Amino acid sequence: MHTKISAENPYGYDRWAFAWEHVPENSAAHLDFGCNNGSFINTLRKKNIARLIGVDVSQQAVAAGRQLFADLEITRIDSTTPLPFGDAAFTSITILDVLEHIYEQTRLLKELNRVLAKGGTLIVTVPGRHLFSFLDMGNLKFRFPRLHKWYYCRRHGREEYEHRYVSNPDGLVGDISAKKRWHEHFSRKKLRTLLADAGFDVMDFDGTGFFHRVLCNPAHILRSIKPIHKILRALGNLDAKLFESANLFCLARKP
Repeated sequence: MHTKISAENPYGYDRWAFAWEHVPENSAAHLDFGCNNGSFINTLRKKNIARLIGVDVSQQAVAAGRQLFADLEITRIDSTTPLPFGDAAFTSITILDVLEHIYEQTRLLKELNRVLAKGGTLIVTVPGRHLFSFLDMGNLKFRFPRLHKWYYCRRHGREEYEHRYVSNPDGLVGDISAKKRWHEHFSRKKLRTLLADAGFDVMDFDGTGFFHRVLCNPAHILRSIKPIHKILRALGNLDAKLFESANLFCLARKP
């Protein structure tokens, strides 16, 4: 990751650190699309932004966010488009590790372009397509559905499996659009093309990691063995700092 992290940045070498550095200070309004529980926009308070808004399709995430940050504007949306905001409503927008979950990517990006002011900042992060993309555990449920079902039911129960992966009220399979059914990885060329088609100019690319999935997958599996987990996490942090392939970050503008 070549982006310099300022002393005020509350994050390490990750997508939130990149986004935090590039969200402009003292602006009128910021939108975090796919905000989950609102933790990221909560940290943006330090940027003196007049209005902070987060939207998400997950009922559970929005409910948690409203409980955690009662004074933040966190709204549930039924679908990714259209958005319930007027034209040029925001001076900056973040969409962090969300685009890869969505089927109607171009339509969504055009809608984000509509609600972003001229000269406004768009920050996108996605998984990068590289040598170890095939190790993405997020796609195990699609590659090996029976094995995934057995494991998840054993760990969380059949009722929770049915709720999350079969009859999810948010129209998702886990956290991925039911229409898409794949956790996508992007090359710089593909992301640039998507953004250009939606009317954005790409200003910069960055990223983190190369051995990210090689290190993080066993770290997750062996998290109960604390010494090993600690070593793997430390190696993962170093990997994130030194390389730019596993996770792809993009800074774009609306001309």
